[in-house]
Amino acid sequence: MVWMPPPDALVNPAGHRTSRSVRRLAAGAVLGALAALVAVGVPTGKAALLAVGPSLATTPGGQSLRAPAHICLTWQKPDAVDARTVSCSQPHLFEVTGTLDLQDFGAWADFPDPARWQQLVTERCAQRSVQALADHFDPFGRFTVGAIKPSEASWVRGDRTLRCGVQSAGRTGTLFLTTGSVLAQDQSDVHPPGTCLGNDGKAVGDPVNCAGPHAIEVIGVVDLKGAFPRGYPDEAAQDRVLNTECTRLAKDFSGGPAVVASKGLTLFWETLRMESWRAGSTRVDCRLGAFLPDRSGFAPVTGSVKGPVQVGRQPAPTAPRNPGPAPVATPPVTQVDAPAAPPS
Repeated sequence: MVWMPPPDALVNPAGHRTSRSVRRLAAGAVLGALAALVAVGVPTGKAALLAVGPSLATTPGGQSLRAPAHICLTWQKPDAVDARTVSCSQPHLFEVTGTLDLQDFGAWADFPDPARWQQLVTERCAQRSVQALADHFDPFGRFTVGAIKPSEASWVRGDRTLRCGVQSAGRTGTLFLTTGSVLAQDQSDVHPPGTCLGNDGKAVGDPVNCAGPHAIEVIGVVDLKGAFPRGYPDEAAQDRVLNTECTRLAKDFSGGPAVVASKGLTLFWETLRMESWRAGSTRVDCRLGAFLPDRSGFAPVTGSVKGPVQVGRQPAPTAPRNPGPAPVATPPVTQVDAPAAPPS
């Protein structure tokens, strides 16, 4: 699923943040009193979003805003004209990983179109950002590689500055506040229990109110680190632990072992990739959702599993694009540590 937004918004080039394929667990994986829960393992299919953000060409005083690596920026207006530097220990929207001077574009060069900006970010910011983060970057985690480009007006005046960095961006382009440098954070792409993620057509979108249509509801977070202290576990090993833990969390969250299935919902999760584990990401969401009758994507679900639920049979419309800061910061995540794996 590729999102092509309007100019000066976050953009998602082909091949990034694609939809996930659904892999069912073997029959009989959910046993005993919890057999009513339908468990589905979903391998992670998300890759880093390479985004071109709004313009931060000048400060209010008209000077070019140059920020060295690991300086953090924040703003409130969608066009970021009110951007300012802040301590990374404060809530912010963007952490700079490098500033590039596009001098190969001459004085009379046309302002690049969105596709060309995408290409520039892919070619010049991805590697720069990974290097700046000392290879401690999860390409499938909550942060994405991005860039801040000059405005068209400042480009005409000769500004060729491209600021590479990382940010927490939703599928629709919404930017979420984060606190602390990426180097010091767990980059797992998880959400607080009770969070619902909206529909973006047949795919998963940004956080929404669970009372309205949504694709999935997060019912718990499992940290796999305790179960696998010796290193990265393969998907089968992850599935065994997540099946047990997510099934238990779903029972507790929904109010009983048969509640999830009785409301037409499916329990599933995403397994972690080696790149994520190496970057220190060890947490996984346990999720509830429903699939369209033809299994082509997520069905719209209205209402939390804790109350009345309606499952639609038609795909939801594409979510509206909303480049710019989210109105509030994402709350902290609580999780369950997976128990240590039994000796082999």
